[in-house]
Amino acid sequence: METKFDALVIGAGAGGMCAAARLAHKGYKTLLVEAHDRVGGRASTREVDGFLLNTGALVIEIGGAVEQTLDDVGVKLDLFVPKPATELLLGKKHLNADGGFVGWIRNQAPNILNFTTKIFPSLKPKKGESTAQWLRKYTKNEFIHGAVSNVIGAMFAASSEDLPADVFLHYFTVGSAFKKIGLAPGGTIEVWKPLIPVIEKNGEVWLSSIVKKLTFDANGLVNGAEIERNGKIVTISANVVVSNTGPWATVQLTGAENFPEGHYEKIKREDKPAAIITVHFASQKPLAKFAGLALAAKTRRMVYAGNFSQPEQKRCPEGWYLYCAASVPKPAIGEFDLEEEKRLLMEDIKDYFPGFEEHGKVLAIDVTAHEWPAQRAVTGFDQPMQTPVKNLWNVGDGVKPWGEAGTVACAKGAKIVVDEILKKFSLNK
Repeated sequence: METKFDALVIGAGAGGMCAAARLAHKGYKTLLVEAHDRVGGRASTREVDGFLLNTGALVIEIGGAVEQTLDDVGVKLDLFVPKPATELLLGKKHLNADGGFVGWIRNQAPNILNFTTKIFPSLKPKKGESTAQWLRKYTKNEFIHGAVSNVIGAMFAASSEDLPADVFLHYFTVGSAFKKIGLAPGGTIEVWKPLIPVIEKNGEVWLSSIVKKLTFDANGLVNGAEIERNGKIVTISANVVVSNTGPWATVQLTGAENFPEGHYEKIKREDKPAAIITVHFASQKPLAKFAGLALAAKTRRMVYAGNFSQPEQKRCPEGWYLYCAASVPKPAIGEFDLEEEKRLLMEDIKDYFPGFEEHGKVLAIDVTAHEWPAQRAVTGFDQPMQTPVKNLWNVGDGVKPWGEAGTVACAKGAKIVVDEILKKFSLNK
């Protein structure tokens, strides 16, 4: 067992996988440590009663930062693309969100709003103004506000009252906005599995292992970690460390004494992860007409739903249909009434999946909130990727590049961090 590494990556979520693969591909002897028995974090997949259920991220952007990461390390992205890939649920109507009028609105409306703010600066979002506050300048229509809030919930796990308006404009005009998407056959975990051999070619991947603490040298730099593995504590050395555990978990591993005064308390105070609730269910009768991802325009809570029933997706036993539906609780940040939020989501499922009460079988209800799993910060309120410790970085959905979201943001953040490491801690030094 090797115990000396150039780089230690803590957590095998999307950001950690991308960072570890890039580092190993660049020649850094890399150790990736993951507490669970699988990679992917909130963008992973697990088996329940023969069904493959995603732990969070349902879709992957085509041509985005994740695919670019795989290309850069010599791996091909394999996706199934339903037709249409995205639909808008408007009551009993299903509208193609990839093309036609709805697709045009989806792609062009933010550009029109952005252009309008340049001509009329008074309409430009003020600093700190939420999307809901800003949108009220244009319309008070409840349907429009509800639809926009649901789209924000699907993309950011937040409401329009949470998301800054300047972030909304940036994401849908400059950012990816997941305009072209696909689903990974076998579940989202299959996006990351091919990166394991890339890492192991120049390092190791330790699953079911927990980093208990980071160790430091006399100069205040991280020089290694104590890791619980197979019931024993293993001490390893590393020149650089990248954490995909979330900013608050990172400072806990590091200890307040290794940061400038007040930094530990600042991260604890500002760490406000957003939440999302997902119901996975199956049926031996088809319950939905949409083919892939569906965004809901008017609901109690549901913001999106997914259909994983096609044989090409390899997600469910023959003769079964597999779905999921997700909601953002109110409030999305902080404490909420879990039982009431689950009840509201189930009511939406009954409305949008006719036959669910008679034929539906709930497989699992996932509540992604608070400390576990390491959850996203609302975009616009992320912590910095670089920590005060010069050779310690954060990646993941709590330290995203400004105005980005999801796996795309995690992959972009990982590239930024790895590029900094290549400059500051090259293998020649």
